[in-house]
Amino acid sequence: MTEVNTIPKAGLNVSKVAISLNSAAEFSMQFNVVGWGKFTNADGDEVWGNNPIVSTLLLVSGAAWSGWVPGAAPSDADYIANLALAQLGLERDETVVAVEQPAVEEAPAEEAVAEEAAE
Repeated sequence: MTEVNTIPKAGLNVSKVAISLNSAAEFSMQFNVVGWGKFTNADGDEVWGNNPIVSTLLLVSGAAWSGWVPGAAPSDADYIANLALAQLGLERDETVVAVEQPAVEEAPAEEAVAEEAAE
């Protein structure tokens, strides 16, 4: 699944779009596109809504399929996201920085475990 932060607009208050593959056939693919919005709750905190504001399908076929070539976008996910945003009339919000998950430390090698057991 690909998630893209967006700039809400007057007619569509969507702050994030999630795109996932629905189905694929020869020379076409279909994606689920779901848009979520934020609102200010009673405590004054900005929170995500519980239900999507928009839920639609994106069909990639014909010219969109033919245009899906190397170099059309930085990645395949970006190409599909650009099509979905164009369909909804939304723009990416480049000011939102993705939160990186902390790196998970690898478990000690078996040798180190064996050495500890020997002590």
